[in-house]
Amino acid sequence: QGLVLVDLAHPSVTRTAVDTIDNSRCTADLIFINTPTTALDAPSHAALRLLAIQATVTAFEQIGGAEAAMARAQSYANTREAFGQLIGKFQAIKHRIAEMYVAIQLARGNALLAATGLNDDAPDFIARTAAARLTASDAFEFASAQSMQTHGAIGVTWEHDLHLYLRRARAQALELGSSLFWEDTLVDALQEQRG
Repeated sequence: QGLVLVDLAHPSVTRTAVDTIDNSRCTADLIFINTPTTALDAPSHAALRLLAIQATVTAFEQIGGAEAAMARAQSYANTREAFGQLIGKFQAIKHRIAEMYVAIQLARGNALLAATGLNDDAPDFIARTAAARLTASDAFEFASAQSMQTHGAIGVTWEHDLHLYLRRARAQALELGSSLFWEDTLVDALQEQRG
């Protein structure tokens, strides 16, 4: 049938909140029963472009979350002692934080490139966004998980809020399309560029 516009306030639309891994994201099931629609003339590439714009913005949010998780790990490593010294002096901890930093900087570079592509209406905007989306999702997941590891046992308890970072990372990795969708989108966009 193609793309359609629906009034979500119409009485034939039922909206039911659902629990997810991150309940702060306001997720709902929408059920349409004989709901009036307005057909849109926008082709699928216009819908993909809209999705890409949203994904570019979300990539920056993911990078911010990854940076916050890394900052928590750095702060903890510089205050927690084990075997008579700060754990931040251990090579394994230094490497973990350095790897978080590298993942975040890679994601930031891709996100900035995508934002520039949007601003300049670049022909490779979709490819740039797919790369930004993939690296930002990976950076947030990695930084959240590694921050929990840096904190040790306290990092995986309900009393500590690091689980909220991991929950948000996993929820955002699925919003706007999974990594498989964006990998396919990146491949398609690169093939299209090659002609």
